[in-house]
Amino acid sequence: MRKNHIELVLNKALKEHKDLLFGENSTIVVERVDWVLSKKSHIVSVKILTDEVEKSFESHPDGINFLMRECWTALGRVTDVIVVSSIDIND
Repeated sequence: MRKNHIELVLNKALKEHKDLLFGENSTIVVERVDWVLSKKSHIVSVKILTDEVEKSFESHPDGINFLMRECWTALGRVTDVIVVSSIDIND
């Protein structure tokens, strides 16, 4: 699984949802994608960069979990996905 494919879907295809959840100037950066053999699923580490920190905290972590499930479906993946996320201020 390539990180840039996930970022493309999250930031472009799901842009309306992302903007509603984390603000219009938000960006989701995929830091790492790993396969966890014991759980038979992928673990994806993401960082949410945003100007609207208060808005982001209201929808975190449920918002990013929703976006990742939608992204995973759009990419045609059938395995489970575990999301590890953090929020940071956009420069």
